[in-house]
Amino acid sequence: MYWGTSRWSATEIMEAYSVARQFNLIPPIVEQAEYNFFQREKVECQLPELYHKIGLGTMTWSPLACGILTGKYEDGIPVHSRAALKHCMWLKEKILSEDGKRQQQKLRELATIAAKLKCSLAQLAIGVCMCFISCIIGYYHVTDVCMSVFNN
Repeated sequence: MYWGTSRWSATEIMEAYSVARQFNLIPPIVEQAEYNFFQREKVECQLPELYHKIGLGTMTWSPLACGILTGKYEDGIPVHSRAALKHCMWLKEKILSEDGKRQQQKLRELATIAAKLKCSLAQLAIGVCMCFISCIIGYYHVTDVCMSVFNN
């Protein structure tokens, strides 16, 4: 049996690894971390030492940053989007915040790169994540899958 962690710090993972080894138990083998164009710090800067030191793997989530990296929030919050749902007010607030507006500007720059590569912004975001690590992708609507994967 194997196990992993989700959203643990590098220090917490190393502590769990050390305790498991001390008591001849199975240590964590994978960390589930958020990873996308806007959330890179943990996967790229904090965890690499553990990849090499203890053989930790990663399984990332949210390569599209809750849909932000699809570009669909560029002109506000679409009625049938995740950010329009009552239980996702945190996402709406994030998108409409000053930081969210700065992210939208960065997305316009990334869209230029995606266009040169003849792909959508979503395809670029997923492709970059999949080149380096495994990731979990969740969609709100089936049509979102087609738009992200097939650029339809």
